[in-house]
Amino acid sequence: NQQLLFSRRINSIDSVRLNFYQTCLLCAIKTIHYIDSIDVALSSKKHYNFIYDSACDTIQYTFLLISSKLKNDFDLLWEEALWLGNHAFSSVLKTKTARNESLADLFSEKRDLQGLKRADLVNIAKQAKSLFD
Repeated sequence: NQQLLFSRRINSIDSVRLNFYQTCLLCAIKTIHYIDSIDVALSSKKHYNFIYDSACDTIQYTFLLISSKLKNDFDLLWEEALWLGNHAFSSVLKTKTARNESLADLFSEKRDLQGLKRADLVNIAKQAKSLFD
């Protein structure tokens, strides 16, 4: 249930961030599995951009879906959600084969905090990632 994971009445903002990050991690793992299972050669920037744009669309859809369901009870900012989602995809891609290195670099390049508290978001990402180690 989305309220259990993302409601500010139940969770601190750090827990909401952590839960969003873990949701994106799961999505990234599934995405990489799908890419690997269809055995497509990712040979051009066009392919990488398509995957990157699709992942960003997924992050945005996730954010908007949660926002619309929880209305005023979801305090995560769009910029935070995008950064956390990009970091999740980048982290998963970096742990996979060399085939995905260029794609991982694209996610790393696109992350821009625009004045957000980067240290807080990095700590959330590290905490979430440590659960998968």
